[in-house]
Amino acid sequence: MTTTARPPAALPSLSPGWSIALGVLLVAAGILALIVPVMAAVAAALYVGWFAVIAGVIAIVVAIRTRSEPNFGWRVAVGVLYVALGFLLVSNPVAGAASLALLVGALMVGSGVVEIMLALKLRPRAGWGWVMANGILSIGLAILIAIGWPLGSLVLIGYLVGFQIIMCGVARIALGMAAKKAPTPETP
Repeated sequence: MTTTARPPAALPSLSPGWSIALGVLLVAAGILALIVPVMAAVAAALYVGWFAVIAGVIAIVVAIRTRSEPNFGWRVAVGVLYVALGFLLVSNPVAGAASLALLVGALMVGSGVVEIMLALKLRPRAGWGWVMANGILSIGLAILIAIGWPLGSLVLIGYLVGFQIIMCGVARIALGMAAKKAPTPETP
């Protein structure tokens, strides 16, 4: 039995111009978020809140439509929890953004502790100090979040959102530039 190699499936073509334009707009929006970080943090909290409300409603509807399947009560409870948390974020986005900052800080403490423990296990190997430094830096940044909470945390979340939007824009620009340089496929 012989196998014939199939040509790879053609990727959908990207419109380089639109991709670059979107990237430029995203970079501009990210810079705006860095200029007004508190507004960006509030917008992020509203975004997450509405996303949670919609996801919760969908989860409840799916649970009801599949109520004969196991764990119906738990699936409804998760949907209700999403809706409730979403409404809390939407009703008070400033407190929601501050809460997101505390969550980021807690994750950084956990990550820092794990990194320090890993560094201690790696100690005789080359590069263990970088792992230790990363762990200490993570815990130090978490302490700064806690010290500056709640107002400083709004600024932090705004900066994180701004940098994320800028990176999305840079990625879009890079995709557009790569699509411009790519050879166009010949049509048979």
